[in-house]
Amino acid sequence: MPPVSTETPLRAHRLEQRAAEIEAAVQRTASRCPDVAVTETVALRLLVMLGREISALLEQTLRPHGLNETEFRTLMMLFSQPDGVAHPGELCASAAQSPANMTRVSDGLCERGLITRVACEHDRRRAILRITPAGEALARELLPHTEALTRSLFEPVSAADRQSLLEQLRALTARIDLHVQSAPSADLATSR
Repeated sequence: MPPVSTETPLRAHRLEQRAAEIEAAVQRTASRCPDVAVTETVALRLLVMLGREISALLEQTLRPHGLNETEFRTLMMLFSQPDGVAHPGELCASAAQSPANMTRVSDGLCERGLITRVACEHDRRRAILRITPAGEALARELLPHTEALTRSLFEPVSAADRQSLLEQLRALTARIDLHVQSAPSADLATSR
């Protein structure tokens, strides 16, 4: 029997340990403040934690191909358009980026020949981004890698549970959207 490494199990369950720590902290807070919504607070904190971890896993998958996650999302948003075209402002929300950062991202993609940027004919102040054949080729090359990661992450979850999770996340998205829409614009500017 090979020796058992004590480091591997600790590393393998790092996220489970962090999740348990989050839940314990929320439970301790609830013991001091009974109005705390324990289940909901833990769920939201786990969503944030998992979002960061999934981004890190995606970055590891993309790094050998010379892209980061934001560049990949931007490239895929253009790839998904019927004509491969979008305005940078339209991509900001989908890529969760500020206009300044979207400019930096599109500059990098342009420099590598993955997209082009030209002025809009109707409004010279607006730019039009278009995926190039090289960008399409890279998107097609990367999709099997990112899809393999996605399938791997959801492997233990049944198809019915995946659908249920998707529906629940859509409902949560709609609810958060209501809160964002009702927030004063000054609060939104400082939170970005």
